[in-house]
Amino acid sequence: MTRKSAFCSQYSWFKGNLHCHSTYSDGKLAPHEVIELYRRNGWDFLAFAEHELYSNWEDLSDASFLVLPGVEVEVDVPKFGRCHHLVGIHTSGQGARHLENSPPVDMDGMVGAQRGIDRLCSEGYLAIYCHPLWSRVEWEDISELRGFNAIEIYNHGCEVESHTGIHLGHWDSFLRRGIVLWGVAVDDSHQWIEDYCGGWIMVNAPRLTVHDLTAAIAAGRFYSSTGPTIADFGLDGDTVYVECSPARAIHIVTYEEKGRSHYAPPGESISYASHSLRGDELFVRAEVVDSQGRIAWTNPIFL
Repeated sequence: MTRKSAFCSQYSWFKGNLHCHSTYSDGKLAPHEVIELYRRNGWDFLAFAEHELYSNWEDLSDASFLVLPGVEVEVDVPKFGRCHHLVGIHTSGQGARHLENSPPVDMDGMVGAQRGIDRLCSEGYLAIYCHPLWSRVEWEDISELRGFNAIEIYNHGCEVESHTGIHLGHWDSFLRRGIVLWGVAVDDSHQWIEDYCGGWIMVNAPRLTVHDLTAAIAAGRFYSSTGPTIADFGLDGDTVYVECSPARAIHIVTYEEKGRSHYAPPGESISYASHSLRGDELFVRAEVVDSQGRIAWTNPIFL
């Protein structure tokens, strides 16, 4: 059998944040200050997702740092404490609106969220469902949503603000129904507290351009992280494998059976794990946990 990686060895890796804010909505720093903050910390790209405001800061991009066009849309949920938030990332930059208000969605609940997703997609945006735990949405509130590309499985701003940033349950619920959906880690930084540079995606793409990055994101050719590095993930015949930075645990998650967890001996680390598949699993994904408890997540491979 030929080893088949989820990534392309000829492509480069680009580190970025798909969700942050500036003074153009409720952030503390101006766009150029946010860009400098991320550039200084080793990021290659970011997207401003201002509340109900399209942005396309192409004039602030250069050969070494890319700003993706973005927007964040909110939809009410007629249940106490719940809401839907959607981030849109434009896939080409051509024709993306700049500093124009996003029209309100004219329905609430799941119907309204679906209209928001459909509108973003029709306008050339990837649609990402935001911070489900912070938004207090139950499975009943999102189960029928379709057509969005990813869901935030880690939101650093929510995590440091109120311990509501990490949630994988809804993601796995979609995956178990055979719905292809990617998991992303983001910052959702507003800079009023230290809510930046804590969650990111590593995109495997040929070039640092809007088209190449968003095409890779749409294809799921990236992983998410709060610390660990994933060097490779894929299939070797009927075996799934993971290669990563030193870890205390590597979890291989399947449906169904339940996969397998691998742990380093006390005081040591592991950088590789594999698991033999039965052949009737629907998907497989992996999580890597380092000595500090930081996590990296692969996207699923559907089998």
